[in-house]
Amino acid sequence: MKNIAILAVILLSLFVAACSNAHGLSDARAQRDFANWRAEYLARAAGQGISVDTIAHAKPFLTFNEKIIRLDQKQPEVTQTFAQYLAATVTPARITRAREEYVNNAPLLHRLEQQYGVPGQVIIALWAKESDFGRIQGNYNILSSLATLAYDGRRQEFFESELTNALRMVDHGIAPDDLTGSWAGAMGQCQFMPSSYLKYAVDGDGDGQADIWSSTPDTLASIANYLHQNGWNAGLPVATQATIPQDFNPEWIQKKLELPASDWQSRGVVQPSGLDPNLMGATTTVVQPDGAGSQAYLAYDNYRVLMRWNRSSYFVLSVATLAGQINP
Repeated sequence: MKNIAILAVILLSLFVAACSNAHGLSDARAQRDFANWRAEYLARAAGQGISVDTIAHAKPFLTFNEKIIRLDQKQPEVTQTFAQYLAATVTPARITRAREEYVNNAPLLHRLEQQYGVPGQVIIALWAKESDFGRIQGNYNILSSLATLAYDGRRQEFFESELTNALRMVDHGIAPDDLTGSWAGAMGQCQFMPSSYLKYAVDGDGDGQADIWSSTPDTLASIANYLHQNGWNAGLPVATQATIPQDFNPEWIQKKLELPASDWQSRGVVQPSGLDPNLMGATTTVVQPDGAGSQAYLAYDNYRVLMRWNRSSYFVLSVATLAGQINP
């Protein structure tokens, strides 16, 4: 029996060693394949105008991070109802903090509203939702994150494009080790992807930099500029609660039918406070975030603007809800 036990230990040790060797070979192969991809990608980036200096400075940060792949593959399924999501994200504590930040930043928000036409309440609500007022920004180097995701290939074209935009940021003077954010490449207090940073990030405090990582004025101004550039209409709400009749055609929702608000009213869509006479001609759609039988909303053009920011009806309606809780 003793000899059998010793033999079992030896066999187990050999098995573990074999697995370790196989894992080591797998890791080595992955690193070698990534190095080949990186060389090919950097050649493409140079062909798109990325400078030699930028490539040299950024190359050490273009590393393979297996943890990024695991995070990408194991994103949690959405199992919450909208009511549950709202309760978890628009909490009394967050509403209180949002009101405080609105007051603390009132002069800046007034200036931004005058400049961009975006209400300060919406700006604060987006800031709260994206980073908990700057508290949670992510600590991954996005050059490594984006390179890993581009190499993985699931959305190669998208992530390569964002990686090239991140290199353009380095070209513009941002140090590679300052490019930190989420594992998926979103950066700073407003969680901009590099393409959004290049298009919409602005200097809100007059120091000549668009610093969305540590400057609150730059962050809030960049949020306002994004919404403005994407068509924010200062005269419209985002969405208002509505009730729909039992014989309401579900295809109107499924096809995202766009009609003047007055037309929806004629089809039996009712808002608790009545339809604002000034909004009768506004283009609207009816949405139900939890599908047939759930709470309905009459969504205006600003709803669609926020959907360009994040294509989740839960996200957009929670931003609108939080904004509505911030009293001027």
